[in-house]
Amino acid sequence: MQDRERAQLIITAAQDLKAEEILLYDLQNRSTVTDFIVICSGRSQAHVKGISNKIEARLKECGFAPRGIEGFSEGSWVLLDFDVVIVHIFHPETRLYYDLEGLLQSFPHEPFPPPVPKPPASSDEGTARS
Repeated sequence: MQDRERAQLIITAAQDLKAEEILLYDLQNRSTVTDFIVICSGRSQAHVKGISNKIEARLKECGFAPRGIEGFSEGSWVLLDFDVVIVHIFHPETRLYYDLEGLLQSFPHEPFPPPVPKPPASSDEGTARS
């Protein structure tokens, strides 16, 4: 799995749990620390922890365990270190306070909007109309 694919897997897992304001920063060939940084938000501390758990479980299914996890017990800022991708999951107030986006503004980045929900199946499918 390529590094970008691993980042996309993280983003998809975050989207599955309705993470908000997802950003992917590309630091390839610009940093010795990591190749990608994912930043996203959860609406509450429980939501932040749930997003963290989902990302960790999804990557473990693909054979990737985090090298480190910080901040999980507090739930206002969780950092997951997957070596080539570092993930920051914030409570909105904490994200605003630390403003990592301001520190990373010179790096290429792209937002990931929430996926468009699938329309519910029509309840009258397969029934004859008179």
